[in-house]
Amino acid sequence: MRPLHALAVLAALAFAAPLAPPAQAATTVRPSAPATVRTSAATTYRGEGDQLLRVRVTTKPGIVKITHNGEGHFAVWTLTPSGREDDLLANEIGAYRGTSPFNTNTSNKTAAFSVKAEGAWTLQVLPLAKARSWSITSRGTGDDVLRLSSTSRGLHRLKIRHSGDGHFAVWTLDANGRTHNLVANKVGAYNGTVSLPPGTRYASVKANGPWSIVRR
Repeated sequence: MRPLHALAVLAALAFAAPLAPPAQAATTVRPSAPATVRTSAATTYRGEGDQLLRVRVTTKPGIVKITHNGEGHFAVWTLTPSGREDDLLANEIGAYRGTSPFNTNTSNKTAAFSVKAEGAWTLQVLPLAKARSWSITSRGTGDDVLRLSSTSRGLHRLKIRHSGDGHFAVWTLDANGRTHNLVANKVGAYNGTVSLPPGTRYASVKANGPWSIVRR
């Protein structure tokens, strides 16, 4: 009778045991891996939520065109090979569209881009030479990078306006893409005329509203 008794016990346990979900059904939510599109002149990353994008370590200056469609806090940092945050490329609440330079100081070394986001975003990494052409009158809204056709010489003026309510700054960069001079730095609206430093090839504009720069 013992074998029959053992079979009865096993049958009872089988009917009493709950049906456990398979291990892969655990409720761990992970952001999807970003899509990467490479061309001869650019590398574009697309994703949603927080991501860490490793890149080949570089000290060469470049630009990143960035968009974000979420509603919460959005930030993009470059990271050094040791994992330290270095250049803050974007920092906004809600939607964002702008272009920022990176590796503009000789001490910079970029090994990754860190994205903090709630919504969908894109990062397009380009050479600095692909920055927007700096015309006699240049206008924009938000962060941007401008490029002169040749390095500036002699005495020239910049008539600068900004109508946003946040931090506004204009940095000039030399022909190698390195930080040159801070020519405007104000919180809120700005209206002023400053000199264009000789040796300027690029300008980095940080703004949260409409702006214009007229070269004279």
